[in-house]
Amino acid sequence: MKTVGLFFGGPSNEHEVSINSAKNIVKNFPAAKYKLALVYWDKQGYFYLVKDINKLKKFRKKINLEDFKKLFDLVLPITHGQYGEDGVLQSLLESQKIKYCGCRALSSALCMDKGLFKTYLLGHKINQVKFLVLDYELDNNKTLALKLSQVRRNFKLPLYIKSANSGSSVGITKVENFSKIQFALKEALKYDNKVVIEEGLVKPKEIEVAILGNKELKISQPGELELAKDFYNYDDKYNLGQAKVIVPANISRAQAKEIKILASQVYKLCACSGFARVDFFIARNKIFVNEINSLPGFTDISMYPLLMTANGLSYQKLIEKILQLAY
Repeated sequence: MKTVGLFFGGPSNEHEVSINSAKNIVKNFPAAKYKLALVYWDKQGYFYLVKDINKLKKFRKKINLEDFKKLFDLVLPITHGQYGEDGVLQSLLESQKIKYCGCRALSSALCMDKGLFKTYLLGHKINQVKFLVLDYELDNNKTLALKLSQVRRNFKLPLYIKSANSGSSVGITKVENFSKIQFALKEALKYDNKVVIEEGLVKPKEIEVAILGNKELKISQPGELELAKDFYNYDDKYNLGQAKVIVPANISRAQAKEIKILASQVYKLCACSGFARVDFFIARNKIFVNEINSLPGFTDISMYPLLMTANGLSYQKLIEKILQLAY
């Protein structure tokens, strides 16, 4: 029987979300077919084998990179955010020739960096909202000033200003007055040196699609997030539960078909594998690609498992399928 290393935690600001995702996986793990090894990645960057996911500081043993291959046959990373979702952990696993689930290192990095992802899709003429990227490491002050003046001239309010490499709506601000741009930039820069500015849409529908597969893809029917307010932040997602999930989405058949085709297209363009969630907006009867989440959440309220269970896969069967796709 193969042993699966379930990696969770990590040094990112999505540490707690990762733990909650892992708890759900533990509850639904296909224990009849695989052994489970729990690998807790703490905020300081150390890895530990733990016996109980609810007692992370007790009964744990520190392990190193060179121990990985001795301890498990394949890895299921559920490490949301920087270092765990952006290709860093994936590169470590590849360096040890360990099979793992999900997108490869390069694909993970591309999907995580919203600036790179959007620029890449732009080259393939994929419809997106108007955006601009500010890179505070590479752009000089004159370039930054020119880009911001371009935003003031050419973008309509509201704007959404966000960190390029942060997830779960961390470091994002809705700007309804151009005078607030600097405040929003400071907030985004707490999490990354690269910032994405997007032109907002008027009352868009937020649509999400779950994809499972490597060569052959299983694509869910689209689901919809109905927001209690017009901005969906971290607390709404994970603490307050204020967003309503509608499966299937309240959209036309033609829109659902187009979204599934687009989801498959961008999944393949970004060389995704294993599993991922593709997010969209619908506004003015047009469909806009928003982002790919290469390690979607598995919490009680996460859209990815909800979409797949609604499409006929039980939680346990879904995890089993993901493990089978590891390479």
